[in-house]
Amino acid sequence: MRWGAEKKEKRIDVILYIHGKGGSAAEAEHYRQLYPSCDVIGLAYKGFTPWDAGKEIHETITGLKANYDRIILIANSIGAHFSMNADIERYVAHAYFISPIVDMEKLITDMMGWANVTEPDLQRRRIA
Repeated sequence: MRWGAEKKEKRIDVILYIHGKGGSAAEAEHYRQLYPSCDVIGLAYKGFTPWDAGKEIHETITGLKANYDRIILIANSIGAHFSMNADIERYVAHAYFISPIVDMEKLITDMMGWANVTEPDLQRRRIA
């Protein structure tokens, strides 16, 4: 090492967990044993819209980028949706989204049925 040159210590990766509706940041603890070489952080966001929660997620990610080389995102349910609206793709090395909905088309069709709305109704209204 040259005189005056500082040895840069390698920073470890961080896992950021974004919970779903009714969840909490404490759920991040589940990932600590799956990623023992990483710091694991759960975000307790307060926003209820994609814009508000997305802003919180964006600010958290940019803050983490100052201290970690790689950020791995794990987001559950609505937390995944909020994360996709947070403009963070350039900061995240990997993103894992967990969704409890296996068949989205069926869910939408069922919800339309509950509301007595058909696809032709939506097309006439120019919604679909």
